[in-house]
Amino acid sequence: MELHLVGGFLGSGKTTAILEAARLLMERGQRVGIITNEQGKHLVDTGFLRSGGLPALEVTGGCICCHLDDFADRVEEITAKFNPQVLFAESVGSCADLVATVVKPLVDYRKTSAQPASLSVFSDSRLLLRYLRGQELPFSDSVIYIFEKQIEETNLLIANKIDLLTEADNHNLMKLAAEKYPDKTIRPQNSLDPAEVAGWLALIQTDNHALPQASLDIDYDAYADGETRFTWVDRELLVSSSVASQISQLGVWIKAIAKKLTSNEIRIAHLKILIKDHRSSVKISLTGMDEITEKMESQLVQLSQLKGTKFEVLINLMAEGDQVAVESALDAIIMQIPKNAKFTVKKSSGFTRVPDKPKPTLRIGI
Repeated sequence: MELHLVGGFLGSGKTTAILEAARLLMERGQRVGIITNEQGKHLVDTGFLRSGGLPALEVTGGCICCHLDDFADRVEEITAKFNPQVLFAESVGSCADLVATVVKPLVDYRKTSAQPASLSVFSDSRLLLRYLRGQELPFSDSVIYIFEKQIEETNLLIANKIDLLTEADNHNLMKLAAEKYPDKTIRPQNSLDPAEVAGWLALIQTDNHALPQASLDIDYDAYADGETRFTWVDRELLVSSSVASQISQLGVWIKAIAKKLTSNEIRIAHLKILIKDHRSSVKISLTGMDEITEKMESQLVQLSQLKGTKFEVLINLMAEGDQVAVESALDAIIMQIPKNAKFTVKKSSGFTRVPDKPKPTLRIGI
């Protein structure tokens, strides 16, 4: 079973690419498995993948490098349940140093049924372009250190979401990236396009250089300073409507959550919302690089797929900021129901976490 590790910063589109790649492989008759990973406890991405009929397990409460035993257990579990030929594993968006803490330990010491075959690191093209131009970025220098190290350790950099740049900016991005990273394969990609994902899939399944061999030179104190600046908030909610025509008001409420979080000057890294009825599910996603009104409007049209009067809503918020401030802001905004809306919101469970200093289960630094 070939294992393809997918890393990269929060909101870079890793899950979207994995979802499309899995669909393409399944259309070819291949068995696929996916392992998601997050600092939180209730994962939007896992629920969304499963709702699409994809075999998905998860490692929660921290990155896979610090939960390597859990990760190995999930590999064996998904093998026993689904016997995949191809396995994708997505790391936390604030995680780096995967070669020394995941790839080498799996190869050298922790024999599993999965053989590491590639490591792709994804970056939002808009963030990467601003970084390469030396422009102001939406995160602190400590957080950007993680972003830099993620890119440094990979041989294969996916400049994702190129559809959100102009043709001129795309050209400039590739020119600057080639100058900055002459030793890397840099692939511009729109992961919403199956043909482009097929190209990435062909690359990681055939390129002998897709799996880096060198352990990263990384300052764990600086790494910890960046990671511990994040607050991770999960909320599971039950939404009940007195009538079946409240979908538009549900959209107004979700849009308000995103807009008010931003107006509170919280540095959103990634906001993910999963809305489920008894048959369908809709995923809404927003990153710190998005223009809120445009992004939300384009996604909220999906709500028309939902039926009925009762919905489960799962919110994952990853933001740079003080835990109390981030958590209290989100909870206050959640309970601000639009005027004239005929639905109620009840919190069923929640989880909040500030990551600890990274402590890999095993690190091979040579």
